[in-house]
Formats: sequence, C-alpha cells, structure tokens
Amino acid sequence: MIPANTAHTNNRLGAWLTFLDAHGVEALSGSGFDWIGIDLQHGTATLDGLPGLLRACELNRTPALVRTSGHSAAEIGRALDAGAAGVVVPMVESAAQAAAIAAACTFPPEGVRSSGASRSAIAAPSLLQPEGKVLCLAMIESAAGLANAGAIAQADGIDGIFVGPYDLALSLGADGVTDPKTLDAIGHVLAVARNHGKLTGAFSGSAELSGALRDADLLAVDSDLAFLRSGAEAKLVATRAALSAARE
Repeated sequence: MIPANTAHTNNRLGAWLTFLDAHGVEALSGSGFDWIGIDLQHGTATLDGLPGLLRACELNRTPALVRTSGHSAAEIGRALDAGAAGVVVPMVESAAQAAAIAAACTFPPEGVRSSGASRSAIAAPSLLQPEGKVLCLAMIESAAGLANAGAIAQADGIDGIFVGPYDLALSLGADGVTDPKTLDAIGHVLAVARNHGKLTGAFSGSAELSGALRDADLLAVDSDLAFLRSGAEAKLVATRAALSAARE
C-alpha cells in the first residue's frame, strides 16, 4: 500500500507491459517487480483481453496499473471494472481534464463512474491503495501539462502525477530525456506533486534517467520488449564467450 502522503523514500519498481500475453505476464509478474503497468495506448493489449492479463498478475499478488488510450470515461470505467488497481491517463494538460478523469474513477455522488456486476467485485483487493480504492494517476507529458502541473495536482480525486519523459522531451523540443531541459521539467513536476501530497511516478527506460527519478514513488524500470532484447543479447554474449573460451 502506498498512501498519498508517502515519505518518498522507497521506490516501487514496475515493469511496463506492451505485448506479452497472459502466460508472459505470469512469468514477468513473478520476477520480483512491485507492480505491472499494462499499456492500452501504445501496446497490443485490448480491453477485452485485460481481465486475463490482470488474473495473471493476481496469481503473484502483483498489482497492475492500466494506461488507458485516452480520457474516455467509458474506457477508464471498463479498465477499473476489469480489476485494475488504478489507471494512468495520458496527456493530461489542464485542471478540467484532471477533474474529468478523477470523476470517471469515482462513484457518485463524488464522481460519475457507473456501478455494475463487474470483475472488480471479485478480483483481489488492490495492493497499492487501502480498502480496494483505485489509483487515479494523471500523466504529464507535454509542455501544456508542465505549465499547468500545479492545477492538475490540486484537482480533487487525482491521487498522483505520472511523468512521461519521452513525450515531454519531444514537446519541449529537448535533445532526449537526459537533456537538462527535460530533467529540470521532470524535477519540477515531481516536486509540485509532492508539495500537494500526491504520489509521483514515471517511466524510465534508462539507467541514467532512473537516477534522476530516484524520488519517484512508482518507477517503471522498462518495457517487456526491452527486457526481451537485453536478456537475449546478454545470453548471446555469454554463450559466444563460453564457446570461444572452450575452443582455446
């Protein structure tokens, strides 16, 4: 469980899912990650296939956050109904957008989320928030979002801010995610979120960037695709070295 007023001393390290099926998720979620991020925006996962992926995570008691493809209240509701521990909503750029996605995560009278006979009623309770409360995380990944970071963080019902460094770098015209311009922007967003008692999160994909994200509560280390490539490359290097040594 990560309360909103966390002391920001322990990172919860996650894996970002872009293409694995339930079998792959079961293996990945059992490898020691604190949480799994399932990407409906850029990945191959679909809403129809989401329950199976979430079941695979639950086998290893690994909470799953779902990045939606957009701000649709219907899609947010379906992801939560499937049993996600929370949603990460992309490209939030204003307080009004933040308020709308927070309402989509919350039942009336505070919000507009519809109640029904969904899988969330029988799925394992969230390990990220108490009493099954879902996390509503707004992604800041554009110059507009950066400019309105304070207003977004203050929106009622927003539990935290999740930074998308790669899109943010593009929007700022920076030279990559480790450009000082990008790092300064990331630091500003995380500080704003902390100052408002909100959770902080980000996707890394880079050892150098991870160092700059050392205070983030939720840190996505890298994607399943990156893990596959790096693991395969490391195994090839080790095998070639062993074969070479054996021939000498």
